[in-house]
Amino acid sequence: MTFFFITLVGMLIGRRVGWFLSKKFLYQSAMSVCIILSFLWGILIAYLIHYLIQWQHPGLVLKIIMGFALGGYVAIPNYGLIAESTIPHSEKLRHKLIGGIPAVTYILATIIFALT
Repeated sequence: MTFFFITLVGMLIGRRVGWFLSKKFLYQSAMSVCIILSFLWGILIAYLIHYLIQWQHPGLVLKIIMGFALGGYVAIPNYGLIAESTIPHSEKLRHKLIGGIPAVTYILATIIFALT
């Protein structure tokens, strides 16, 4: 039960921090800074989920749904921030990178953390 509530609160906080990071840094900074911050965001979320799972030891279903899946949702910092149809064509690549790099990094880091 504790794991469930911690992940719900973490989702709300993580979503807000992801939006703040996106608005203030990822969309405004140079592309190299955007890519580095996106990698770091994905690794951070994977580590936090890994740490929470190691601390709470939830059951398999709770671990998959409220752990890994919810972490994947939070790992995309710009998810739900901007309507896709309002993004200028010149910014579409940056938008896709901001969503894609942390998601892929999250998946890879989760696998690495699980194996170590």
